Amino acid sequence: MADSEGDLVINKRFVTESELEERRKKRQEEWEKVRKPEDPEECPEEVYDPRSLYEKLQEQKEKKQQEYEEQFKFKNMVRGLDEEETKFLDEVSRKQEMLEKERREEEMKELNEFRISFDFLQLIFQKKKEPEKKTVAKPPDNKKLSQSKLLAGAVRHRRLELTNTYTVRSINIGTSTQF
Repeated sequence: MADSEGDLVINKRFVTESELEERRKKRQEEWEKVRKPEDPEECPEEVYDPRSLYEKLQEQKEKKQQEYEEQFKFKNMVRGLDEEETKFLDEVSRKQEMLEKERREEEMKELNEFRISFDFLQLIFQKKKEPEKKTVAKPPDNKKLSQSKLLAGAVRHRRLELTNTYTVRSINIGTSTQF
């Protein structure tokens, strides 16, 4: 039994001429199905690579790693600006500065115009209010007002200190009295 198993292993390693012919015929039939008119009539032979599978895979891995490194090399990602590009960027920044300066000047001009017009309107309203103030009749000084009338328009302010002194200002008369 041990000899028959050994023969099977040896037989599986070798391929007979008839098996090779069958494989060629199958390949030729598949080639005929996918062949284009400009392709040759004979199926191209498979290229035999005597290397082991490990060596083939290792080579593919190294190629992929080299391609990856080539893509992301730092020197390929960064490059300097040439003279024409620097001139263009300088021109663009100069124009932006000019636009910003013009915008600021325009803003200041409008702000000054607003202030002038606001001051002018305030002046006009003050002139209109002054005649009204003159027409307000002052209470005659010779009349004595009662204390309740004097205190009716008074505002009492308390000091922060805890004392018994309070200041009372009369709005109508404009004098202050301390109690």
